[in-house]
Amino acid sequence: MKIIQAAPGVKTLRLVPVQPGSFSFDFKPGQFVNLMIQRPGEQLMARPYSIASSPNNKEYLELTIKIIEGGRFTPVVDSLKEGDEVRIGGPFGRFFFLDEQRMKELVLIGGGCGVTPFISMVRYVTDRNLPIKITYIYSCRAPEFILYYDELRRIAKEHSNINVIFTCTRETPPDWNGERGRVNADMINRHVKIGVTDQYFMLCGPPEMVKGTVEILKSLGVPDDRIIFESWSSG
Repeated sequence: MKIIQAAPGVKTLRLVPVQPGSFSFDFKPGQFVNLMIQRPGEQLMARPYSIASSPNNKEYLELTIKIIEGGRFTPVVDSLKEGDEVRIGGPFGRFFFLDEQRMKELVLIGGGCGVTPFISMVRYVTDRNLPIKITYIYSCRAPEFILYYDELRRIAKEHSNINVIFTCTRETPPDWNGERGRVNADMINRHVKIGVTDQYFMLCGPPEMVKGTVEILKSLGVPDDRIIFESWSSG
């Protein structure tokens, strides 16, 4: 296992098999696994996390986790060291890139660690050079908390079918050239042409954000069956 400090208070775990060469884990981009940690003399602890790596990546399985001070599980994650052993169960979940033939345009809207299923989808589409248009609106409180920032910018530059919009809800430096403020109807309309054939909206983030964004999309005329969402809480 390799551990990366992805952002303040956020760690990325790159899990590899105990026996080299035995990695074989199939999943759909957007699915999650149960991360299980067993401390000596203590009960097994488990919590679900979305997979950040692409299904095409057969070198490691990547999880990016926000460490919550005072939480029950994430402080244990924070105490992990490279080389420690953990277990995973899965994959699970129906929040994934459902149908490559039917879903020709994806609009992804997420906040904070809600990036994890979306970076998996973006990586998967680019790994396979799929002719699928993706517009990703990524909301975060400040630039230093944006996860996968450099990678997402590089992907958007190299792939004409991928567009990434960053918006910060709080502090931004004077040279910030992204959006500012929470995701709203005007912001969505600036970057997305609503009503395109085979267009689907996928949302992931804190419950309040997801609920509010669903209401915004409905007010813009997006049908219920074109909105797919997942919300989460931390701990």
